[in-house]
Amino acid sequence: MFEVTERARQELQAFFADRDVQPVRIFLKTRTCGGPRLVVGVDAQQEGDVVFTVDGLTYVIEQGFFEQIQPVTVDFYENNFVVRASVPFGEGCRGCGEAGNCS
Repeated sequence: MFEVTERARQELQAFFADRDVQPVRIFLKTRTCGGPRLVVGVDAQQEGDVVFTVDGLTYVIEQGFFEQIQPVTVDFYENNFVVRASVPFGEGCRGCGEAGNCS
């Protein structure tokens, strides 16, 4: 299962309003203050991706990775995209520059 919340859809539509629309990739970013986390980025579709189309936007995730972490929900909260999955990522600390961080 793959879902994009209404708020995330609105933010992505606004992002692409004055740009060429490209696929949005969901991937694991390993070098973050709070530990590995799922993020979104603009990228080309690759062989071996699972592809979802929601409101005219294409989302891509490496198929084997998607099978391990599904269901996936893309949301937008406090000025950031948040990707939730069945596997927790980024649980280690709160993040860069925040009280109680890992630095």
